Amino acid sequence: MAGNQMFCRENELDESFKQLASYIHIPVGVLLPFKSQCFVRHYSKGQVIYFSSDETTHIYLLIEGNIMRENFNLNGDVYRYLNREKVLFSLNNLFQDKAPNEMCTALTNCEVIGIPKDLIEYLCKNHEDIFVRLFELLSATQCQHIEYNMALTSKLAKERVTKILRYLCQTVGYDNDEFYEIKQFMTIQLLSDMAGISRETTGHIINELREDKVLFKSNKNWLISKDLYLSHIHIGRCRRIGVC
Repeated sequence: MAGNQMFCRENELDESFKQLASYIHIPVGVLLPFKSQCFVRHYSKGQVIYFSSDETTHIYLLIEGNIMRENFNLNGDVYRYLNREKVLFSLNNLFQDKAPNEMCTALTNCEVIGIPKDLIEYLCKNHEDIFVRLFELLSATQCQHIEYNMALTSKLAKERVTKILRYLCQTVGYDNDEFYEIKQFMTIQLLSDMAGISRETTGHIINELREDKVLFKSNKNWLISKDLYLSHIHIGRCRRIGVC
């Protein structure tokens, strides 16, 4: 029995390694010599994956599930970043010794592979393709964070909520033709926390969007019409050229 479990864990790590290699665009053979330094872990919904400096020695690839990373600054402000599977986090920990003030929580059941931070840094220094790929991923992550932070500057509550929904479509949404689908973890409370407005106000806005037929709920999943997403882009362009 123990032998079968060990065999299953070995197969699981091998499969995760293949996904990691594919994600950072390198042959799996480059990573195989370092397999013993990595691990695969499973987390239940609500379980903390790491807190602040607990495990800043590793970078994680989210194989399956959804996570929330909460960044805390010295003023007590909290910035919440959500991700779904196939994301490498936290890339801003690379090439620095200072531990971030960050907590990562599983929003759903999750599977991750942990890779030592110093291993990633070593691979970056010795494989230009890996460095370029990670730089691309970090740049994309920073763009998403900027979009979320810009949403928080909106003074009108409805505008703030719709901008955050747009951000969520890109980070945790699944593209289904005319809709983006956000899985069952999304709640009005979580959205209000992300927007920094009351749950009651957020609930009213969501009801308005449902009445406008740009947001639907199906088996606890949120379906967001691309009309909302595209109209938001159009409004932004109009404002930039001064026509609305």
